[in-house]
Amino acid sequence: MKSIFDVLVPLLRTLPAGSRRFLTGYGAASAALALLDVVALGLIAALLPALVGRSDAELPLVGNVTENGMALPILVFICLLIVLKGILAVLLLRFATKRFAKHEVAIGDRLFAAYLASPWEKRLGRNSAEIVRSVDVGVGITVSGVLMPAMSLFGELGTLAAVVVVLFVAQPLIAVVTMIYLGLVALLLAKVISPRAVAIGRENREWSNRTAKTLYEALGALKEITLAGRGPEVQEQVHGTRTKSSIARAGAIQISQIPRYVLETALVLGFALLGGVGYLTGGPAGAVSAVGLFAVAGFRLIPSLTRMQAVQSSVNTSASFARQIVEDIHEGEAEMHRQRDERPQHELPENAADIELRDVAFSYPGAAAPALHAVNIRIPAGSHVAFVGASGAGKSTMVDLLLGLLEPSHGHVMVGGEPMEFVLDSWRRRIGYVPQEVSLFDASIAQNVALAWDRDRVDPERVTVALRRAQLLDTVMERDGGLDALVGERGMALSGGQRQRLGIARALYDNPRVLVMDEATSALDTATEAAVTTAIRQLHGDVTVITVAHRLATIRDADIVFFMRGGTVAAAGTFDEVVASVPDFAEQAALAGLGKTEKPVDERR
Repeated sequence: MKSIFDVLVPLLRTLPAGSRRFLTGYGAASAALALLDVVALGLIAALLPALVGRSDAELPLVGNVTENGMALPILVFICLLIVLKGILAVLLLRFATKRFAKHEVAIGDRLFAAYLASPWEKRLGRNSAEIVRSVDVGVGITVSGVLMPAMSLFGELGTLAAVVVVLFVAQPLIAVVTMIYLGLVALLLAKVISPRAVAIGRENREWSNRTAKTLYEALGALKEITLAGRGPEVQEQVHGTRTKSSIARAGAIQISQIPRYVLETALVLGFALLGGVGYLTGGPAGAVSAVGLFAVAGFRLIPSLTRMQAVQSSVNTSASFARQIVEDIHEGEAEMHRQRDERPQHELPENAADIELRDVAFSYPGAAAPALHAVNIRIPAGSHVAFVGASGAGKSTMVDLLLGLLEPSHGHVMVGGEPMEFVLDSWRRRIGYVPQEVSLFDASIAQNVALAWDRDRVDPERVTVALRRAQLLDTVMERDGGLDALVGERGMALSGGQRQRLGIARALYDNPRVLVMDEATSALDTATEAAVTTAIRQLHGDVTVITVAHRLATIRDADIVFFMRGGTVAAAGTFDEVVASVPDFAEQAALAGLGKTEKPVDERR
């Protein structure tokens, strides 16, 4: 029982205001229904001596039941009480399950909000499939496997208390023997079954997450897997994880059923034990009375104990999900509160703002060397700047710092003279971001441009303008459905260049003051790239454009080119100035047809 409360108490703290009042009322109502058991069992215990022929039965307000012929009507009344309790219990359960469904949504909302509030570097360490499974399946298991069963304990405890009271009033000695006997049975279940249920629940969560992760990754690389003929290998991997996951689930089902058979066996042995005690204390009539009383009590007690043990097993097997969810919620909300308290937000001025990095350094957790160090640069408002350099030079980390996703380990990122962390909300609303791999969802083109899953939140006029600036409007309008045409799962109905231009349109939809393009034109043909570059050039002066590029034609006209090497800015200036000062960059420019490299003189000539 202690393990149930260890899981339940932290979980209750994740529920919205008013939920605990409902749960308290639900528990009280469940316990109140047990009063009907008290009445029914009390009447049965009072009638039992008369029914087995030992003596007359006396009831208050009724008198001698045997003499006035009230035994049969009272038995009918007892049956009606039991039926009434069943009906009320069903109605209570129907009402409660609807509220529990709301609790499931509330916990899921808090969990997802906590994930969104987590620091970016921590989110990078979490697998997407694991997060999806936790928010959906994990929350469902937490509510159905922990919260609902645990709250049903109030009714079972009430029933148990009612049975104990009746037993002690009717035959104290039989009650003591019954409690000791059933206590030993419960101890056996707690020491043998419960620990195994906890272990199986942990295995179930681990292998379920591994299965979801493998499937998620395999579907993401489905084309490559098919072409490489690696389907059998993937099937084998999925088969292995699903086999272990299925075994864990089967074990959970098995372990949840064992207590039922243990208690049924205990009931049979209990008849023999209590019959023997009754025989020793009252002869054959005492044995019949003891067995009868134990049977009447067992009619309510054994099912109640079975359900209580089922609750114990359910909570134990689901506890791993619940603990992980509670931990993630607390960590995420603690981070939100820390940011709110330590970094009160205020708005940036409406005019464009310069961006300045002052002695900035950044290290990923556990990394041997910093990803960035000693970065001191200034990005004037309305300018077009570019970051270039070899892979691993720190360009992606630089972009994440400028977006406010990462926080410097040392130094400051300043926006309009303000530390970014104090204007972060305002800053992010001004940014349009185009990643190298644009993520699209299975909805219309307009919804993908507006990044809106709800059609009513889409502004068709702004979508049209954004598509035109991204050089994609004509292509979209030629498709059946136009703006309402579906892009398919992950944009599979579009070409790579069209997906990338759709990402550019998405970044332009909100009329950003800062546009960050991370290899955003790499999948475009030369003509489209030139058109997009021209459209972006028209933003000059109004929008600060920050480009990360390997294709140097897109940054030829940049105001400032920052050449990165080894996690720092090794050179900065116009394109021609960087070509002149950095031989490596000059060679890249020459290969792109944008400059010349001096060939070494052949002295043998």
